[in-house]
Amino acid sequence: GTPYHISHRRPGYITQSMEVLLVTGIANPGPLKAMLHERAGTYYEMAYRDHQVFSIDDLRDIQKRFAAISAREKIILTTEKDAVRLVKFENQLEGLPLYVAPIETVFLFEEGKQFNEIIATFISNFHNGAS
Repeated sequence: GTPYHISHRRPGYITQSMEVLLVTGIANPGPLKAMLHERAGTYYEMAYRDHQVFSIDDLRDIQKRFAAISAREKIILTTEKDAVRLVKFENQLEGLPLYVAPIETVFLFEEGKQFNEIIATFISNFHNGAS
């Protein structure tokens, strides 16, 4: 999927002329790194531990690292999971090109339909008071 801006939701396209600062607090950033390796000119990574609760100091570190990138075309990219944890700093994020990479769940052997049915059954049982 196409990354979108954290606040105004406009799509952002990653090009070979771009430098990207990848900020993640997830267990497996591998697929995102593979996508950047393919699409971006250069990327740098700030990997936090899984489930990182971002502090204002973390945000300042991210801003400093981003400011140190000398490329004219540059963005910060994060995951949807991490964006939820960064959005509390909306005032400090103002003017930062912070984009969110949509996470798409890919199923092997087209098992997505079966998975959705299992989830739908679980939810309906849960709502009906079954344990």
